Amino acid sequence: MSTESPSKTGLFHRKSSDDFVVLWQGREMAVYASIDEFIDVHLQGLVALEESQNDLLDGLYKQP
Repeated sequence: MSTESPSKTGLFHRKSSDDFVVLWQGREMAVYASIDEFIDVHLQGLVALEESQNDLLDGLYKQP
């Protein structure tokens, strides 16, 4: 049985530079200067996703 720990995934505070880093399977995906910046960026992404899904559904229901 391996004692190797799984790669980290999540949002972590980096004390050395006082920023926030998003890791996915151990790889750095994004860095944010503050938690507020992280929230703002992800909220914008959720709004864009919702708009895209609404457009898709509108297109499906309007088909003859």
